[in-house]
Amino acid sequence: MTIDVASLTRRLPRRQPARARRAAGAIPHPCDLLALALCLVALAASAWVATVVFDRLPHVEDDVAFLFQAKTIAGGHLLARPPALPEFFWIPFVIIRDGHWFGKYPPGYPLVLALGVLSGVPWLLNPVVGALDVGLVYLLGKRVYHAATGLLAAALLAASPFFLLQSGSFMSHTVSLFWALLFLLLLARAEQTRALWPALGAGAAIGMLFLSRPLTAVGIGLPVALWVPLGVLLDRRRLRLYLPMLGTFLPFVGAMLAYNQLTTGHATEFAYVLWWPYDKVGFGPGHGPGDTGHTWASGMLNTRLNVDQLGHYLFGWPRRLSLLPMIGAGALGLLGLALRALRRPRRWQPYIWDILLAGVVVSLIGVHIAYWTAGEMYGPRYYFEAIGAMTLLTSRFVFQVAALGGWLLHRALPRLPRPERSAQLAALAVVAGLTLWSFNTFTPAAFRAATDWYDINGDGVRQVQAAQIHDAVVFVVMKNWTDYAPFFCQNHLTLDDDVVYAIDQGADDRRLMDQYPSRGYYRYDHGVLTRIGS
Repeated sequence: MTIDVASLTRRLPRRQPARARRAAGAIPHPCDLLALALCLVALAASAWVATVVFDRLPHVEDDVAFLFQAKTIAGGHLLARPPALPEFFWIPFVIIRDGHWFGKYPPGYPLVLALGVLSGVPWLLNPVVGALDVGLVYLLGKRVYHAATGLLAAALLAASPFFLLQSGSFMSHTVSLFWALLFLLLLARAEQTRALWPALGAGAAIGMLFLSRPLTAVGIGLPVALWVPLGVLLDRRRLRLYLPMLGTFLPFVGAMLAYNQLTTGHATEFAYVLWWPYDKVGFGPGHGPGDTGHTWASGMLNTRLNVDQLGHYLFGWPRRLSLLPMIGAGALGLLGLALRALRRPRRWQPYIWDILLAGVVVSLIGVHIAYWTAGEMYGPRYYFEAIGAMTLLTSRFVFQVAALGGWLLHRALPRLPRPERSAQLAALAVVAGLTLWSFNTFTPAAFRAATDWYDINGDGVRQVQAAQIHDAVVFVVMKNWTDYAPFFCQNHLTLDDDVVYAIDQGADDRRLMDQYPSRGYYRYDHGVLTRIGS
């Protein structure tokens, strides 16, 4: 019997080349592994900032209110029951109204922060989400450009002092960035695949952003809203994507209106006005403090201050070079779209995304002209949700300049092997050098400036814990709300902890003692803990 080896060999499945297997998802792309490593680096760096710079504590009024709201939600409620003697537990931006105790902010971010409260490590929530943000930037860049662009953008984000400070804090911007990036990524996937589920997810993502930071959601969503009519004109089948996207977005708008009704009694009035009646978006009397209110001139002044800060904080590069690549990428996107519009319409996508991402940056800056305060805190924080677009545009520009440099090298030195690779390495070396400069100069200075922000740290709490007191009430002498804030954050909403922290009211402390008749009583006065009468 003769065996035809050749025929048997032909029937065996042939091993695909590595590139084909990567495309099929059988093996990961090398950039995917590097992006995962960057996510872990971002997690470690942000956790370090949260611990060393911010002492794992809220440092501003916003942070304290966010944590309070997160504790409320973690306890299964939207609003808490106020204490019998609220003057002993007063803190800015936490309001008592109609028998309810709540923070002035929308519920979207506290809903996510509640996961950190339930896990017992609320300070770690933003570092974890920050790591996810790095991954989303890579995935978005990989989808709308290519993997190398996404990888460089992810590296720029992970190294940004602006990003690290926000991700180490309790502020809402890191989670809001997650929703903004998820919205753009799912939008890109829906546009490319025409699948329904990414469109539904994109609507929900921008909905969660609206439920967290409504004005930011307007800034991020406006360029997409302007693109939709043009997209429908180019292809009416896009309505099958945009209408479901709108359908999943609207319930979040309804939820925000319902929350406003619950807190303020008016569906269109945010709880901000319960603390400051003038805390509204717009111009003129009643919008911002003072008789004249917020003006266009003051809005433009705020914008100039914030853009100047952005030039420093974005990457920490010298002489505000951080802004140059982003501006260059937007300009090249307009030029590239104009040049290819008639010749190669199938290659529009990268240039459309150049313009869309630049639009996100410009729009987010633009809508905040109408808000009365500059909001500078750990950088120009009102622009933070556009940092993903900024890093992608920067990365895009680096590779575009490298491509131009490779072409010029080839013309000047035609015998030089792989001139495009040489140009890319040179461009990346410049970026690496600028980043190392930031690590050595601006970034450490920014971290030092943020340390003990508002003179808040955990020293007092640690001192009381070291005393090993139990079943006690500690009265904190307060000259400023910042003296009490670290202690307030230790309290459970039910105020039945082993140690309850209250504001010292002098002779009136007896009233609170009567609420806790069997406890020990202490006074903490700026570093000195003493026992007081039972």
